[in-house]
Amino acid sequence: MKNNMLKTLLVPLLFCVPARAATELDITRSVELALRNNLYVKLAAASGELQKAEALTAAARLLPQVEFSVSQSRTFKENLAAMGFGAFAGGGSSVLGPFNTFDARLRLVASVLDLSARGLARSQKEEEKTAALRLELVKEQVTAAAALAYLDVLRAAAAENSASAGKELAGSLRALAENKHTAGTATGLDVVRAKTREAEESLRVIRARTVLEEARLRLKHILGLPLAAEVTLTEDLSFSLDQPYDPDKAVLYALAGRLEIAIAKTQLSAGSYALAAAKGARLPAVGLSGSAALSGADPDHDDKLVGDVGIAARLPLFSGGRLAAGIDKAAAVKAQAESRLDDAAAQVEEEVRTALYRLKASAEEVDTASMTVTLAEQELEMSRNRFSAGVGDNVEVVNAQTSLSRARDSRIDALSRHKDANIRLTLALGRMKELKF
Repeated sequence: MKNNMLKTLLVPLLFCVPARAATELDITRSVELALRNNLYVKLAAASGELQKAEALTAAARLLPQVEFSVSQSRTFKENLAAMGFGAFAGGGSSVLGPFNTFDARLRLVASVLDLSARGLARSQKEEEKTAALRLELVKEQVTAAAALAYLDVLRAAAAENSASAGKELAGSLRALAENKHTAGTATGLDVVRAKTREAEESLRVIRARTVLEEARLRLKHILGLPLAAEVTLTEDLSFSLDQPYDPDKAVLYALAGRLEIAIAKTQLSAGSYALAAAKGARLPAVGLSGSAALSGADPDHDDKLVGDVGIAARLPLFSGGRLAAGIDKAAAVKAQAESRLDDAAAQVEEEVRTALYRLKASAEEVDTASMTVTLAEQELEMSRNRFSAGVGDNVEVVNAQTSLSRARDSRIDALSRHKDANIRLTLALGRMKELKF
């Protein structure tokens, strides 16, 4: 009994949604949130730090290495005969001990000539630059994704408003049909036809609201906002004429500024240095070493300052094909980088020219769609006047309603496509930081 009463009290609370203050979002604020919270930006930043550490590790091979060691040991017995010294004169034992050994040593090792390490360090430095450029590229792509998601919400909101307006119009025309039927100047078929059209418009509203809610959730996910948060967009789905672009100049501008081109160039540079490092592994490497130590039986007595210095060179004579394979691999990686650079240039040009064409075509589409809406409104007004005057049934009215709904939807789609083309052209030119909605 108590459990049932508790459920009765708690269940309504599950469906109580507390009022939340809506967050106002313009395109600038949306981009800022996306760059701060988006997962891909965070991953790219972490990858950049990882690559920076790799570059420092590679560069460390070229710098002097200094280390300090200290040891204290006690040897209980040592057999000198095992070391080839034999017994002491006079037949003494060759076994010594016990005795203490102390050593405090500072050692320096420096590379004088190591072309392989130098090439590897340069290659890793270029990879570090690539990682930094990739972070900027991810930021541009996230900016574009946020802008497109913002646009989707505007388009869905406009579609929902259009559907609601259509429903309201259908309701007024249904009322007109009912009034005329009551007055005996319209048939029951006219009323049913008008009600059917009103139901169709109600269905459009339901579907439009579903699309709008999905678009809002997608936008909040990209921006890193709580999905339960209420947001209000301050921009609108307006249309403005764009300044004309010269396609050839736009392509040259994009080739000079696109991050994809810069990334391809740094990757090619990294591949060249990596190939030089692989070839340098076949050449001699020269290094210096030296140490200074305080050596004795114990730290507090019998200790002497000792030291050594040396130079060493190494030259690989036979590696079982490992070095040759490394060179072949590095050469293949460089060839891939060259191909990517060529393809990146072609891809950039394709994107710029495609975006320019879509921008121009969508602007023309907006003009045509706007004209279609105007004509559809005139058609509806004329057919409604004819029906009100008792000239025929309301078939013309219903058809005009349908035409007007389609025309409004087409205009919304045209406006959305024009905004979409503008965003994609800005991305193709590498100017997402200058995005204007």
